[in-house]
Amino acid sequence: MMAAKKPRKKEGSVRAVEELIETLITPEDRLEMISEAAYYRAEQRGFNPGEADQDWLEAERLIDSMLMNEAEKATENA
Repeated sequence: MMAAKKPRKKEGSVRAVEELIETLITPEDRLEMISEAAYYRAEQRGFNPGEADQDWLEAERLIDSMLMNEAEKATENA
């Protein structure tokens, strides 16, 4: 018996969403958003040293996820 394949997003649609994000927000704005989110993560943990890289990576994932969600909504409503 063959295992069911997991459905995958089409690469073309993912690229279309990424291009839409680029039209909605500049790379500089994205970095600013990530920087602010990383700052607030550090603040929540009391600015303890040694976790700045993890703060940045988590903030980057959060912001990129938010931007992807917004871009996907915009493409669905277009």
